[in-house]
Amino acid sequence: MEPEAVEAAIRRLLAETTAMTLATSLSGVPWAATVYFAPDGFDLVFLSSPNSRHGRTLAANPACAATVSPETASWRDIRGLQLEGRAAAVTGLAAKARAMAAYCAKFPFVEALLADPGEAARRMGKVSAHVLRPTAIRYLDNTLGFGTRWLMRLGDGRPLGPPERENPD
Repeated sequence: MEPEAVEAAIRRLLAETTAMTLATSLSGVPWAATVYFAPDGFDLVFLSSPNSRHGRTLAANPACAATVSPETASWRDIRGLQLEGRAAAVTGLAAKARAMAAYCAKFPFVEALLADPGEAARRMGKVSAHVLRPTAIRYLDNTLGFGTRWLMRLGDGRPLGPPERENPD
């Protein structure tokens, strides 16, 4: 698999998969939560209550990890992403608008939920848009052989180079 195909596969999984498992840690105590997400480039936008356990943990320690993988019936068919990076609540009007545009593009039903200004204020008062900005994404594809994976390092939301095979034959 060529590096361009790996990057395309990463983008495709981000576009086609609706939920990620977000892993956080505080004072040595790990926590994982499943959240819907939408890609904005390689950044992952998700909505979450600041009062949720992962919301409180991210506010204290933004370092996190996530997995993205479609359902599969066999380990031979596992394809997915393992991400590490930092996540935080989105601040600033333009950044919030961009995050919500990405989220509503992937989940059009959210836009319908927010169509009524009063209802939108009530719902959005309970959650905040967050962005997970990966520093590394590993693409795993068992259809190409058990444990076959590539690593793509990122800086400021952009690849720092082409994905590299982690475990060449």
